[in-house]
Amino acid sequence: MRTKKATPKATATPKKVTARGKAKAGDKAQMSANLKAQTATIKMLKGTDTKRPPNNPDIPQNIIDMLNQDFNSIKELLDNFSQHLRALDRMRLNGVGIKKLGFIERAYELALENGEFLPHYLTLERFGTDIQYFMDFRSLTDLVTQIREKLWNITIQSADIAYTDALEFYASVREAAKRRVDAAESIHNALSPFFKNHGRRGVNGEEVETEKQQLRDAKSLIHGKHDGKIVIENVRPKLTGGSRKIVDETFKDTAKFKDSIDGEITE
Repeated sequence: MRTKKATPKATATPKKVTARGKAKAGDKAQMSANLKAQTATIKMLKGTDTKRPPNNPDIPQNIIDMLNQDFNSIKELLDNFSQHLRALDRMRLNGVGIKKLGFIERAYELALENGEFLPHYLTLERFGTDIQYFMDFRSLTDLVTQIREKLWNITIQSADIAYTDALEFYASVREAAKRRVDAAESIHNALSPFFKNHGRRGVNGEEVETEKQQLRDAKSLIHGKHDGKIVIENVRPKLTGGSRKIVDETFKDTAKFKDSIDGEITE
């Protein structure tokens, strides 16, 4: 029988730790420590009483006043040059989108090469000046749009914070009213109507049926489930404003009522 020679197991030689390895180990330790600190900070923020800590600092009041003053100055300056256009006037004027802007640029390029086709009342210099005037205000409009977007973002965030504060106050008052705390019930009665659905109201303050309710009444009359009548009168607008009138009189069960004072009840 052949016997296998026992081969000695290779012993693991310890790796030499160089200065570079020590530096990498130190960087990893520092990164892990930073991550732990960030995680602890996030957990600490979640455990605080503030529900949504703001990510950005609040704008100081002096900066808000300065912005308000500057915007009013710009508005007064533009009042000297801008025309007061109505909505109908804006519809009559030619707005410039991507397609029309490309047409203007191409027409100006061709006019530079073929100036003899320009009408006698339009010079090449005037054509270029008008285009540059339009492009300047288009750039200003884009800039103001970006500014308005930033202002609107701040407005939405501030409105959400203010509304949350009001909700927290209302919740505290509601709980106090349930415990019959003095003066809490009157405050709750003053704030609770804001959370009630009053429905649609007409000109005289009367409740107006929604379109869904009118369709439901019409279907019930068509299928013979209720008594009543529905009259629809419509006049299409021509030279003057049109009018539309809907009279919905639905009689349910044995009680018959109209919108007027007269009524009838059969026992």
